[in-house]
Amino acid sequence: MSVRKKPEKAVPVLLGRLSKAKDHALLVLAVADDSDQNQNHCQNHNHELISKFNDIESKLKQMTDSLSKIKNWEKKVVDQFCALDQVLDDEIFTFKDAEIESQVKDKLTLIEEDVDKLKILISTVDQSVTLKLGGMSIKPRSLEDEDYDHPHHHHTVSQKWAELGVEDRIISKSDAMSALCSSFHCLDNSGSGHIKMCLLSLSVFPENTPIKKRPLIYWWIGEGFVAKTVNSTAEAAGEQVLQELLNEGFIKPTSTTTNNMNSFIVYPWIRLMLIQLAHKNNFLRFSSKGSLTPCNGNRRSFLRRGGDTDATNNDGERVEDLLTVFNVDEQYLGSRSEWLSRLHRVEVLQMGRWQDSVTHHIEVEDYEEVFKGLGSQKHLKYLSLRGISRIETLPRSMKKLVSLQILDLRACHNLEKLPPSISEMRNLTHLDVSECYLVESMPRGLERLSNLQVLKGFVAGSNSRNSCKISDLQGLEHLRKLGVRVRDLGNEQIGSVHNLTMALRILTISWGVVSSEIPVMALPPALTKLDLRSVPFEAVPEWLQPPALPANLEKLYIKGGMLKLGNINHHDYSKVKDLRFKYLT
Repeated sequence: MSVRKKPEKAVPVLLGRLSKAKDHALLVLAVADDSDQNQNHCQNHNHELISKFNDIESKLKQMTDSLSKIKNWEKKVVDQFCALDQVLDDEIFTFKDAEIESQVKDKLTLIEEDVDKLKILISTVDQSVTLKLGGMSIKPRSLEDEDYDHPHHHHTVSQKWAELGVEDRIISKSDAMSALCSSFHCLDNSGSGHIKMCLLSLSVFPENTPIKKRPLIYWWIGEGFVAKTVNSTAEAAGEQVLQELLNEGFIKPTSTTTNNMNSFIVYPWIRLMLIQLAHKNNFLRFSSKGSLTPCNGNRRSFLRRGGDTDATNNDGERVEDLLTVFNVDEQYLGSRSEWLSRLHRVEVLQMGRWQDSVTHHIEVEDYEEVFKGLGSQKHLKYLSLRGISRIETLPRSMKKLVSLQILDLRACHNLEKLPPSISEMRNLTHLDVSECYLVESMPRGLERLSNLQVLKGFVAGSNSRNSCKISDLQGLEHLRKLGVRVRDLGNEQIGSVHNLTMALRILTISWGVVSSEIPVMALPPALTKLDLRSVPFEAVPEWLQPPALPANLEKLYIKGGMLKLGNINHHDYSKVKDLRFKYLT
């Protein structure tokens, strides 16, 4: 029987083969003992041989629990099992002559070595693995640990590890780390993107810190690690890379309650491996003192709390030549204004929040001064100001950002308006203005952004001739995600969503107005996901009843508001695969 199957099913097969070989050995050796005059000598050798069989059997049985968790490195595991299967299928185990006992012992020694290698491979993916280095046991902290997300705790532990040389020993001497590096080299870059580069970028983030997936994918798009293809968008390619990394066991979702992974962490020992490989592959460099943190270099600059303000490095790279500026944990951006104006080739400006926690604070005191040089950055593809406080408006010079594809303004709580000049950013594909609650309307001209694929935080409410309305978006042929925030007069505009492009797949509507009036509308016919928040009416409208739902609707989320849960018959929505109702009365 072949063992080229799931590893957890391979163990019983191998145990069966081993048992047959052991039984046969016992039978042959028993016959030999009866005919041998020096029975004590033979019995000692027999005991040693049987002990070898038992040791291998015990090790295989110990793997069973770990193997049930394996989803990653499966090809390597199966290949190793196949090699083991071939060895156990050797004709030597059908021996008839007790004189070849030494050959059997040699073969068992080789088998035991293969099993030990297999154990090392499996232990690297077991979440409960403990790395033992120099007598010190280091168990990775989990999300359930009471103080896992305490910054001071992370810093203290990293300092202690550095002082004891633990991290260096993990990277340079651990067998488990060598196996992890092998798993990296086995990744296939021919698929959805430069998956190795994407994985190496995760080394930037502090240990055990939840990472929001959306800003990460935007960074990958900006650096060109993922790109659109004939069959998918760049964002979809980024999603596929994350799924592959999840399947391979490099990352872990922060929440297991939903099927959608919105944020994740990198396992501590995986991060150590990535740091080693990032340095070796000239992708990034890291400080050797204290906790391992990314250093400026390789045309990338990292903003750190209390760090340098000129973004230069020991190799003399100029600010003017930087391609990426990434804010790791700087909270106050006022001191960055001088060199930010000198960025002439930068393609990625991740100034805002990437953290999953909304409590992470970033602010800029004089935003006009800090961002006055934005217009000179002709190569900028991705600009994130997500979660930065005290930004009231955007500089007019932003219209000169002719290469900008992604503008992330999410949760800029002081932002009051978007400039009309935003309509001149013709290459813009993603615009996120969600959670910017002081913005009262959208500027006229937004409908001219013909490449727009994702528009979040669109404000429906003003009927001013200078404001953009939902009906004006009908010409955006590539729009596939739309998030609408309804203000005072917004219900009158909602009915226009039915006339939007057939490309629209995801629609989110949140009401910021108290009104029992049910908007008259029909849903876009190609929707696959509908997300309604703070619904202000109690009755289920006709357009939300099952007969009126789009045929391909897979996800229906209703969160908060006045809608009565008793008015909804769940059985009527049986065709919707993912149905979620939260905070309804």
